[in-house]
Amino acid sequence: MGQYNSRDSMSFTGLQFGRLRFRPALWPTVAFLLLLPLLLGLGLWQLDRAGVKQSLVEQRAAGEVSPPLDLSLTIGLDTADRYRPAMVRGRYDASQQWLLDNRVFRGQPGYHVFTPFVAQGGERPTLLVNRGWVAVGETREYLPRLPVPEGDVELSGHLDSPASVGLVLGEPPLHSVEDRVAVLSLDIAALSAARGIDLLPYALVLDENRPGSLQYDWSPVPEMGPEKHLGYAVQWFGLAVALVIIFVGVNIRRDDDNGEKHVRV
Repeated sequence: MGQYNSRDSMSFTGLQFGRLRFRPALWPTVAFLLLLPLLLGLGLWQLDRAGVKQSLVEQRAAGEVSPPLDLSLTIGLDTADRYRPAMVRGRYDASQQWLLDNRVFRGQPGYHVFTPFVAQGGERPTLLVNRGWVAVGETREYLPRLPVPEGDVELSGHLDSPASVGLVLGEPPLHSVEDRVAVLSLDIAALSAARGIDLLPYALVLDENRPGSLQYDWSPVPEMGPEKHLGYAVQWFGLAVALVIIFVGVNIRRDDDNGEKHVRV
């Protein structure tokens, strides 16, 4: 058991069970030992993603039934406040806007428009407002003109992080002082550090028909819900089980009465 067969330097003598012998060859064994942890790891990763998505769905449901948060009286936010309805009184800061690229609405490419908002009450952190979606237009060379309401206004919406756009190469131009800047990624903490302004950790996704609102486009529930991740996990674990069955099946041999070895099908 466990020793090399002198007649076949590339296989093991294996385990004997009556007339059945499990004798895996070297290279199939190496491939098996590489693939099995990979398949199991992918299955566990999908289970973890399912847990994260389920947590987001539950957090969104809890936020929907929470009373609106008055951001004019709020100094800080925590993770429990994500998806929570909120209201605020103050004025837009029209000196800077960020256009988050690669936002598609009904098949048309465009931007999510983020504008700073200064709440009434003095020394409170600045709020970033997601005003909604706007189309790219005929070319990306020229950014759309986005007028901002003047004076004091009252806004309402839901708190959320800017949408993720996946892999981004390079650093977004958060230091720019132009009135409109197109970016592929918008992290509020990075924006706060780059511009030297104190921002609340979540943006206010503006409700429809509020001052400064554009096309409403908010989908807090992920397109790929937890049930899809669970389905993918089952597939990966199923492939791992199939790999084990195939590996064992092709490496079990039967000793006949003449002492010769035949592959058991």
